[in-house]
Amino acid sequence: MNALSLRPAIVTDLPSIYRGELAYIQQWEPTHEAGWRSQVEHNLALWVDNFELLTVAVLDGQFVGYSLWSPEDSFAELYTINVSEAYRRKGIGRALLDAYGVAALGSGCTHLSLSVRPDNPARLMYECAGFVAVGTDAHGYLRYERANGLGT
Repeated sequence: MNALSLRPAIVTDLPSIYRGELAYIQQWEPTHEAGWRSQVEHNLALWVDNFELLTVAVLDGQFVGYSLWSPEDSFAELYTINVSEAYRRKGIGRALLDAYGVAALGSGCTHLSLSVRPDNPARLMYECAGFVAVGTDAHGYLRYERANGLGT
């Protein structure tokens, strides 16, 4: 992998983030696409309200991924992490995941949490990073948690 860098999002990243989220829905949850599209304003508000917590991955000057999290009491909830399909399995997702942990620790969060579909291969990345499945949420997603600072 060449020059991967992580940086805070800028407003012109929002169309790429939108396309990444839409691609995820179309690949993993196609039956939910209409509902997702009806909630675009809600999602945009989430991205904007937490804009300072949006991290973008850039490889050789090209936007290749992003992550978004938010503090919730002592937890830092990872809302989304996405790497463009052509760049997956190159360590970019793990770099975004590690950056989320560092940023959350810096903001005082002692625990990390996220939800993921049981059939999403990214769950293996979370497990390798020390996240432990603690149950399922109301939508049937696996809930993962990790004490912050314990990644491998």
